[in-house]
Amino acid sequence: MKVLWFANTCSNYSAGSSGYNGGGWVSALECEISPRVELGVAFITREPLESPVHSDPGKKVSWAEEKRHSVTYFPIFNGYDTSRADRFTTLLKGDEKQIFDLVQSYISIVEEFRPDVIQVFGSEHSFGLIAEHTDIPVVLHLQGLVNPYFKVFLPPGATWNRYIFESLSPAKVLHRLYIRKKWLSACERESRILRNIRHFIGRTDWDRKMLGRANPEASYHEGGEIMRQPFYDADIDAISGIPSKMTLVTTISEPTYKGYDLVLKTAKLLKDKYSIPFDWKVFGNIRPHFFEKITGIRTEAAGVTLAGVATAEQLVEAIAGASMYVHPSYIDNSPNGVCEAQLLGAAVIATNVGGIPTLIKDGETGFLVRKGNPEEMAERIVAVYRNKELLRRVGHSARQVALVRHDRKLIADSLMELYRQLCATDSK
Repeated sequence: MKVLWFANTCSNYSAGSSGYNGGGWVSALECEISPRVELGVAFITREPLESPVHSDPGKKVSWAEEKRHSVTYFPIFNGYDTSRADRFTTLLKGDEKQIFDLVQSYISIVEEFRPDVIQVFGSEHSFGLIAEHTDIPVVLHLQGLVNPYFKVFLPPGATWNRYIFESLSPAKVLHRLYIRKKWLSACERESRILRNIRHFIGRTDWDRKMLGRANPEASYHEGGEIMRQPFYDADIDAISGIPSKMTLVTTISEPTYKGYDLVLKTAKLLKDKYSIPFDWKVFGNIRPHFFEKITGIRTEAAGVTLAGVATAEQLVEAIAGASMYVHPSYIDNSPNGVCEAQLLGAAVIATNVGGIPTLIKDGETGFLVRKGNPEEMAERIVAVYRNKELLRRVGHSARQVALVRHDRKLIADSLMELYRQLCATDSK
Protein backbone atom coordinates (compact mmCIF):
# COMPACT_ATOMS: atom_id res chain seq x y z
CA MET A 1 0.00 0.00 0.00
CA LYS A 2 1.24 3.47 -0.87
CA VAL A 3 0.26 6.34 1.43
CA LEU A 4 1.02 10.01 0.89
CA TRP A 5 0.94 12.49 3.76
CA PHE A 6 0.63 16.25 3.47
CA ALA A 7 1.98 17.49 6.80
CA ASN A 8 2.54 20.83 8.52
CA THR A 9 5.98 19.70 9.69
CA CYS A 10 8.88 18.02 7.92
CA SER A 11 8.28 14.97 10.15
CA ASN A 12 11.53 12.94 10.19
CA TYR A 13 13.01 14.53 7.08
CA SER A 14 15.45 16.42 9.30
CA ALA A 15 15.46 14.05 12.25
CA GLY A 16 17.33 15.49 15.18
CA SER A 17 17.52 18.96 13.69
CA SER A 18 16.12 22.24 14.88
CA GLY A 19 12.61 23.54 14.57
CA TYR A 20 10.15 24.91 17.09
CA ASN A 21 8.68 21.55 17.92
CA GLY A 22 10.73 19.28 15.72
CA GLY A 23 8.52 16.93 13.77
CA GLY A 24 6.14 16.74 16.72
CA TRP A 25 3.67 13.91 16.96
CA VAL A 26 3.64 13.44 13.16
CA SER A 27 7.25 12.26 13.28
CA ALA A 28 6.33 9.80 16.04
CA LEU A 29 3.49 8.47 13.91
CA GLU A 30 5.84 8.16 10.93
CA CYS A 31 8.09 5.83 12.93
CA GLU A 32 5.13 3.50 13.52
CA ILE A 33 3.57 3.65 10.06
CA SER A 34 6.58 3.73 7.70
CA PRO A 35 7.51 0.04 8.25
CA ARG A 36 3.97 -0.97 7.27
CA VAL A 37 3.40 1.01 4.06
CA GLU A 38 5.29 2.71 1.27
CA LEU A 39 5.12 6.20 2.71
CA GLY A 40 5.57 9.62 1.13
CA VAL A 41 5.61 12.85 3.16
CA ALA A 42 5.04 16.24 1.52
CA PHE A 43 5.62 19.45 3.47
CA ILE A 44 6.20 23.17 2.93
CA THR A 45 9.67 24.63 3.36
CA ARG A 46 10.94 28.19 3.18
CA GLU A 47 14.45 26.97 2.52
CA PRO A 48 15.54 26.94 -1.16
CA LEU A 49 15.78 23.36 -2.35
CA GLU A 50 19.30 22.03 -2.74
CA SER A 51 18.22 18.88 -4.58
CA PRO A 52 17.54 19.21 -8.28
CA VAL A 53 13.91 20.17 -8.85
CA HIS A 54 11.95 17.43 -10.55
CA SER A 55 11.52 18.55 -14.12
CA ASP A 56 8.68 17.94 -16.53
CA PRO A 57 8.62 19.95 -19.76
CA GLY A 58 4.88 20.38 -19.47
CA LYS A 59 4.74 21.56 -15.88
CA LYS A 60 6.31 24.03 -13.52
CA VAL A 61 6.74 22.38 -10.16
CA SER A 62 8.50 23.44 -6.97
CA TRP A 63 9.38 20.27 -5.14
CA ALA A 64 12.27 17.87 -4.96
CA GLU A 65 11.93 14.16 -4.22
CA GLU A 66 14.34 12.67 -1.72
CA LYS A 67 14.31 9.25 -0.08
CA ARG A 68 15.47 8.90 3.54
CA HIS A 69 14.81 6.26 6.20
CA SER A 70 12.76 4.29 3.58
CA VAL A 71 10.36 7.24 3.29
CA THR A 72 10.05 9.43 0.20
CA TYR A 73 9.99 13.11 1.17
CA PHE A 74 8.67 15.93 -0.97
CA PRO A 75 9.88 19.32 0.33
CA ILE A 76 7.73 21.98 -1.36
CA PHE A 77 9.50 25.31 -1.61
CA ASN A 78 7.22 28.28 -0.93
CA GLY A 79 9.00 31.48 -1.90
CA TYR A 80 6.04 33.73 -1.17
CA ASP A 81 5.74 36.01 1.86
CA THR A 82 9.44 35.85 2.65
CA SER A 83 9.93 39.62 2.82
CA ARG A 84 8.00 42.66 3.99
CA ALA A 85 7.39 43.60 0.38
CA ASP A 86 5.88 40.16 -0.25
CA ARG A 87 3.63 40.49 2.79
CA PHE A 88 2.50 43.93 1.69
CA THR A 89 1.60 42.50 -1.71
CA THR A 90 -0.35 39.70 -0.04
CA LEU A 91 -2.11 42.26 2.12
CA LEU A 92 -3.23 44.18 -0.96
CA LYS A 93 -3.90 41.38 -3.43
CA GLY A 94 -4.55 38.30 -1.30
CA ASP A 95 -2.84 34.92 -1.50
CA GLU A 96 -4.77 33.33 -4.39
CA LYS A 97 -1.69 33.14 -6.65
CA GLN A 98 0.37 31.55 -3.85
CA ILE A 99 -2.30 28.94 -3.14
CA PHE A 100 -2.72 28.17 -6.83
CA ASP A 101 1.01 27.53 -7.26
CA LEU A 102 1.15 25.35 -4.15
CA VAL A 103 -1.79 23.25 -5.29
CA GLN A 104 -0.07 22.67 -8.63
CA SER A 105 2.86 21.23 -6.69
CA TYR A 106 0.50 18.99 -4.69
CA ILE A 107 -1.04 17.70 -7.92
CA SER A 108 2.39 16.97 -9.40
CA ILE A 109 3.46 15.05 -6.29
CA VAL A 110 0.32 12.94 -6.34
CA GLU A 111 0.82 12.17 -10.02
CA GLU A 112 4.44 11.18 -9.40
CA PHE A 113 3.97 9.13 -6.22
CA ARG A 114 0.59 7.65 -7.20
CA PRO A 115 -0.59 6.77 -3.69
CA ASP A 116 -3.53 4.55 -2.78
CA VAL A 117 -4.52 6.87 0.09
CA ILE A 118 -3.79 10.52 0.89
CA GLN A 119 -3.75 11.76 4.48
CA VAL A 120 -3.82 15.48 5.19
CA PHE A 121 -2.77 16.74 8.62
CA GLY A 122 -4.77 19.81 9.59
CA SER A 123 -7.27 22.06 7.83
CA GLU A 124 -5.48 25.33 8.49
CA HIS A 125 -3.29 25.21 5.39
CA SER A 126 -4.02 24.55 1.74
CA PHE A 127 -3.14 20.84 1.63
CA GLY A 128 -6.77 19.75 1.81
CA LEU A 129 -7.51 21.38 -1.53
CA ILE A 130 -5.89 18.35 -3.18
CA ALA A 131 -9.21 16.54 -2.70
CA GLU A 132 -10.66 18.70 -5.49
CA HIS A 133 -8.07 17.39 -7.95
CA THR A 134 -7.95 13.63 -7.41
CA ASP A 135 -10.16 10.56 -7.12
CA ILE A 136 -7.73 8.97 -4.66
CA PRO A 137 -9.35 8.64 -1.19
CA VAL A 138 -8.41 11.59 1.05
CA VAL A 139 -8.69 11.63 4.84
CA LEU A 140 -8.03 14.76 6.89
CA HIS A 141 -6.76 14.52 10.46
CA LEU A 142 -8.27 17.40 12.44
CA GLN A 143 -5.69 19.41 14.37
CA GLY A 144 -7.74 22.40 15.39
CA LEU A 145 -10.20 24.37 13.29
CA VAL A 146 -9.41 27.84 12.02
CA ASN A 147 -12.94 29.26 12.01
CA PRO A 148 -13.84 28.68 15.68
CA TYR A 149 -10.29 29.58 16.72
CA PHE A 150 -10.49 32.91 14.90
CA LYS A 151 -13.67 33.83 16.79
CA VAL A 152 -11.69 33.88 20.05
CA PHE A 153 -8.39 35.01 18.56
CA LEU A 154 -8.19 38.01 20.89
CA PRO A 155 -8.35 37.68 24.69
CA PRO A 156 -10.94 39.59 26.76
CA GLY A 157 -10.35 43.33 26.78
CA ALA A 158 -8.48 43.35 23.47
CA THR A 159 -9.74 44.70 20.17
CA TRP A 160 -8.32 44.33 16.69
CA ASN A 161 -7.32 47.99 16.66
CA ARG A 162 -5.52 47.57 19.96
CA TYR A 163 -3.80 44.43 18.74
CA ILE A 164 -2.76 45.83 15.37
CA PHE A 165 -1.66 49.23 16.63
CA GLU A 166 -0.12 48.11 19.93
CA SER A 167 3.13 49.39 18.44
CA LEU A 168 3.30 52.31 16.06
CA SER A 169 6.19 50.70 14.25
CA PRO A 170 5.10 50.47 10.58
CA ALA A 171 6.74 47.05 10.29
CA LYS A 172 4.82 45.66 13.28
CA VAL A 173 1.53 47.19 12.16
CA LEU A 174 2.03 45.69 8.70
CA HIS A 175 2.86 42.30 10.21
CA ARG A 176 -0.32 42.17 12.30
CA LEU A 177 -2.50 43.36 9.45
CA TYR A 178 -0.91 40.58 7.44
CA ILE A 179 -1.65 38.04 10.19
CA ARG A 180 -5.34 39.04 10.22
CA LYS A 181 -5.52 38.86 6.43
CA LYS A 182 -3.99 35.37 6.40
CA TRP A 183 -6.40 34.14 9.06
CA LEU A 184 -9.41 35.45 7.14
CA SER A 185 -8.14 33.74 4.01
CA ALA A 186 -7.56 30.51 5.96
CA CYS A 187 -11.11 30.63 7.34
CA GLU A 188 -12.60 30.81 3.85
CA ARG A 189 -10.29 28.09 2.56
CA GLU A 190 -10.98 25.79 5.50
CA SER A 191 -14.74 25.95 4.91
CA ARG A 192 -14.12 24.89 1.32
CA ILE A 193 -11.80 22.06 2.39
CA LEU A 194 -14.21 20.69 4.99
CA ARG A 195 -17.03 20.64 2.45
CA ASN A 196 -15.02 18.75 -0.16
CA ILE A 197 -13.43 15.98 1.90
CA ARG A 198 -15.47 12.98 2.90
CA HIS A 199 -13.36 11.32 5.60
CA PHE A 200 -11.95 12.88 8.79
CA ILE A 201 -10.02 11.70 11.82
CA GLY A 202 -10.57 13.31 15.21
CA ARG A 203 -10.21 12.40 18.86
CA THR A 204 -12.57 14.60 20.87
CA ASP A 205 -16.31 15.20 21.13
CA TRP A 206 -15.59 18.77 20.05
CA ASP A 207 -13.92 17.57 16.83
CA ARG A 208 -16.99 15.50 16.00
CA LYS A 209 -19.41 18.33 16.79
CA MET A 210 -17.53 20.97 14.81
CA LEU A 211 -17.17 18.69 11.81
CA GLY A 212 -20.88 17.88 11.94
CA ARG A 213 -21.66 21.56 11.61
CA ALA A 214 -19.21 22.11 8.76
CA ASN A 215 -20.02 18.96 6.78
CA PRO A 216 -22.99 16.88 8.02
CA GLU A 217 -22.34 14.28 5.29
CA ALA A 218 -18.74 13.59 6.34
CA SER A 219 -17.55 10.31 7.83
CA TYR A 220 -15.89 10.78 11.22
CA HIS A 221 -13.27 8.27 12.38
CA GLU A 222 -11.86 8.12 15.91
CA GLY A 223 -8.07 8.30 15.85
CA GLY A 224 -5.45 8.92 18.48
CA GLU A 225 -2.17 10.78 18.34
CA ILE A 226 1.22 9.44 19.35
CA MET A 227 3.19 11.67 21.66
CA ARG A 228 6.91 12.32 21.51
CA GLN A 229 9.10 9.40 22.54
CA PRO A 230 10.68 10.91 25.70
CA PHE A 231 7.23 11.14 27.30
CA TYR A 232 6.86 7.36 27.03
CA ASP A 233 10.44 6.62 28.08
CA ALA A 234 10.50 8.81 31.19
CA ASP A 235 11.33 7.07 34.46
CA ILE A 236 8.46 8.61 36.40
CA ASP A 237 9.44 7.13 39.74
CA ALA A 238 12.95 8.55 39.47
CA ILE A 239 12.02 12.13 38.57
CA SER A 240 8.51 12.70 39.89
CA GLY A 241 7.36 13.76 43.29
CA ILE A 242 5.50 16.70 44.76
CA PRO A 243 8.04 19.46 45.48
CA SER A 244 7.98 21.30 48.80
CA LYS A 245 7.45 24.61 46.97
CA MET A 246 4.45 24.99 44.70
CA THR A 247 5.80 24.59 41.18
CA LEU A 248 3.66 25.18 38.11
CA VAL A 249 4.51 24.41 34.50
CA THR A 250 2.81 25.60 31.33
CA THR A 251 3.75 25.01 27.71
CA ILE A 252 2.26 27.56 25.39
CA SER A 253 2.75 29.13 21.99
CA GLU A 254 2.57 32.65 20.63
CA PRO A 255 -1.07 33.01 19.41
CA THR A 256 -3.15 35.31 21.57
CA TYR A 257 -5.88 32.72 22.18
CA LYS A 258 -3.40 30.48 24.01
CA GLY A 259 -4.10 32.42 27.20
CA TYR A 260 -0.87 33.97 28.41
CA ASP A 261 -2.94 36.87 29.78
CA LEU A 262 -4.71 34.34 32.05
CA VAL A 263 -1.32 33.15 33.28
CA LEU A 264 -0.37 36.69 34.27
CA LYS A 265 -3.68 37.42 36.00
CA THR A 266 -3.67 34.12 37.86
CA ALA A 267 -0.05 34.49 38.96
CA LYS A 268 -0.75 37.97 40.30
CA LEU A 269 -3.63 36.61 42.36
CA LEU A 270 -1.47 33.79 43.70
CA LYS A 271 1.14 36.32 44.71
CA ASP A 272 -1.15 38.99 46.16
CA LYS A 273 -3.98 36.98 47.70
CA TYR A 274 -2.42 33.70 48.82
CA SER A 275 0.62 33.37 51.06
CA ILE A 276 2.05 30.40 49.20
CA PRO A 277 5.46 30.84 47.53
CA PHE A 278 5.46 29.48 43.98
CA ASP A 279 7.50 29.09 40.83
CA TRP A 280 5.67 29.21 37.51
CA LYS A 281 7.69 28.26 34.45
CA VAL A 282 6.15 28.96 31.05
CA PHE A 283 7.82 27.20 28.13
CA GLY A 284 7.33 28.26 24.53
CA ASN A 285 7.82 31.09 22.06
CA ILE A 286 5.97 33.73 24.05
CA ARG A 287 6.26 37.43 23.24
CA PRO A 288 4.83 38.91 26.43
CA HIS A 289 4.63 42.62 25.62
CA PHE A 290 1.08 42.65 24.20
CA PHE A 291 -0.27 40.59 27.10
CA GLU A 292 1.52 42.72 29.66
CA LYS A 293 0.04 45.80 28.05
CA ILE A 294 -3.59 44.63 28.06
CA THR A 295 -3.38 43.24 31.62
CA GLY A 296 -1.12 45.88 33.15
CA ILE A 297 0.91 43.03 34.70
CA ARG A 298 4.61 42.54 34.12
CA THR A 299 5.84 38.98 33.78
CA GLU A 300 8.62 39.33 36.34
CA ALA A 301 6.40 41.17 38.82
CA ALA A 302 3.85 38.35 38.70
CA GLY A 303 6.49 35.75 39.56
CA VAL A 304 6.38 34.05 36.16
CA THR A 305 9.52 32.80 34.42
CA LEU A 306 9.62 32.60 30.64
CA ALA A 307 11.74 29.51 30.03
CA GLY A 308 11.76 29.63 26.21
CA VAL A 309 11.46 26.75 23.79
CA ALA A 310 12.54 23.47 25.39
CA THR A 311 13.37 20.04 24.12
CA ALA A 312 11.08 17.13 24.92
CA GLU A 313 13.63 15.87 27.45
CA GLN A 314 13.71 19.23 29.23
CA LEU A 315 9.93 19.34 29.38
CA VAL A 316 9.78 15.81 30.79
CA GLU A 317 12.06 16.82 33.64
CA ALA A 318 10.20 20.07 34.33
CA ILE A 319 6.67 18.64 34.22
CA ALA A 320 7.40 15.43 36.11
CA GLY A 321 9.06 17.46 38.86
CA ALA A 322 6.26 20.05 39.16
CA SER A 323 3.29 20.24 41.50
CA MET A 324 0.90 20.52 38.58
CA TYR A 325 0.57 21.48 34.93
CA VAL A 326 -1.60 24.48 33.98
CA HIS A 327 -3.25 24.94 30.58
CA PRO A 328 -4.87 28.41 30.14
CA SER A 329 -6.09 28.37 26.50
CA TYR A 330 -9.30 30.04 25.31
CA ILE A 331 -9.83 27.29 22.75
CA ASP A 332 -8.17 23.97 21.86
CA ASN A 333 -9.31 20.79 20.23
CA SER A 334 -6.89 18.34 21.88
CA PRO A 335 -3.72 20.05 23.12
CA ASN A 336 -0.70 17.77 23.12
CA GLY A 337 0.74 19.69 26.05
CA VAL A 338 -2.08 18.42 28.24
CA CYS A 339 -1.72 14.88 26.89
CA GLU A 340 2.04 14.83 27.44
CA ALA A 341 1.61 16.10 30.99
CA GLN A 342 -0.94 13.36 31.69
CA LEU A 343 1.46 10.73 30.33
CA LEU A 344 3.91 11.89 32.97
CA GLY A 345 1.35 11.54 35.74
CA ALA A 346 0.95 15.28 36.28
CA ALA A 347 -2.21 16.74 37.77
CA VAL A 348 -3.49 19.10 35.07
CA ILE A 349 -5.61 22.19 35.62
CA ALA A 350 -7.07 23.37 32.32
CA THR A 351 -9.73 25.64 30.96
CA ASN A 352 -12.99 23.91 30.07
CA VAL A 353 -12.93 24.66 26.35
CA GLY A 354 -13.04 22.84 23.01
CA GLY A 355 -12.04 19.19 23.23
CA ILE A 356 -10.33 19.42 26.63
CA PRO A 357 -13.34 17.90 28.49
CA THR A 358 -12.77 14.74 26.41
CA LEU A 359 -9.21 14.57 27.77
CA ILE A 360 -10.02 15.52 31.36
CA LYS A 361 -12.76 14.27 33.65
CA ASP A 362 -12.97 16.95 36.30
CA GLY A 363 -11.73 15.76 39.67
CA GLU A 364 -10.68 12.36 38.33
CA THR A 365 -8.08 12.78 35.56
CA GLY A 366 -7.52 16.51 35.98
CA PHE A 367 -9.34 19.69 36.85
CA LEU A 368 -11.42 22.04 34.70
CA VAL A 369 -12.01 25.74 35.24
CA ARG A 370 -13.90 28.36 33.27
CA LYS A 371 -11.95 30.08 30.51
CA GLY A 372 -10.62 33.55 31.22
CA ASN A 373 -11.40 33.29 34.94
CA PRO A 374 -8.22 33.94 36.95
CA GLU A 375 -10.03 33.91 40.29
CA GLU A 376 -11.35 30.40 39.75
CA MET A 377 -8.03 29.18 38.38
CA ALA A 378 -6.03 30.57 41.29
CA GLU A 379 -8.50 29.18 43.81
CA ARG A 380 -8.39 25.74 42.19
CA ILE A 381 -4.58 25.72 42.01
CA VAL A 382 -4.29 26.49 45.73
CA ALA A 383 -7.01 24.01 46.78
CA VAL A 384 -5.48 21.19 44.76
CA TYR A 385 -1.95 21.97 45.92
CA ARG A 386 -3.05 21.78 49.54
CA ASN A 387 -4.51 18.31 49.01
CA LYS A 388 -1.45 16.19 48.31
CA GLU A 389 -3.38 12.93 48.26
CA LEU A 390 -5.71 14.36 45.59
CA LEU A 391 -2.71 15.50 43.55
CA ARG A 392 -1.22 12.01 43.59
CA ARG A 393 -4.48 10.21 42.88
CA VAL A 394 -5.53 12.44 39.97
CA GLY A 395 -2.05 12.36 38.47
CA HIS A 396 -1.94 8.57 38.64
CA SER A 397 -5.41 8.22 37.08
CA ALA A 398 -4.51 10.64 34.31
CA ARG A 399 -1.40 8.62 33.47
CA GLN A 400 -3.32 5.35 33.25
CA VAL A 401 -5.88 6.85 30.89
CA ALA A 402 -3.21 8.59 28.79
CA LEU A 403 -1.15 5.42 28.38
CA VAL A 404 -4.14 3.75 26.73
CA ARG A 405 -5.24 6.82 24.77
CA HIS A 406 -1.76 7.25 23.29
CA ASP A 407 -0.80 3.60 22.88
CA ARG A 408 1.43 3.61 19.81
CA LYS A 409 0.53 0.18 18.49
CA LEU A 410 -3.22 0.65 18.95
CA ILE A 411 -3.09 4.00 17.15
CA ALA A 412 -1.04 2.63 14.27
CA ASP A 413 -3.26 -0.46 13.97
CA SER A 414 -6.37 1.71 13.87
CA LEU A 415 -4.91 3.97 11.20
CA MET A 416 -3.85 1.02 9.07
CA GLU A 417 -7.36 -0.39 9.26
CA LEU A 418 -8.75 2.96 8.11
CA TYR A 419 -6.32 2.99 5.20
CA ARG A 420 -7.57 -0.46 4.18
CA GLN A 421 -11.17 0.72 4.36
CA LEU A 422 -10.41 3.78 2.23
CA CYS A 423 -8.57 1.68 -0.34
CA ALA A 424 -11.73 -0.38 -0.71
CA THR A 425 -13.69 2.72 -1.75
CA ASP A 426 -13.58 4.44 -5.11
CA SER A 427 -14.71 7.89 -4.01
CA LYS A 428 -12.99 10.58 -2.03
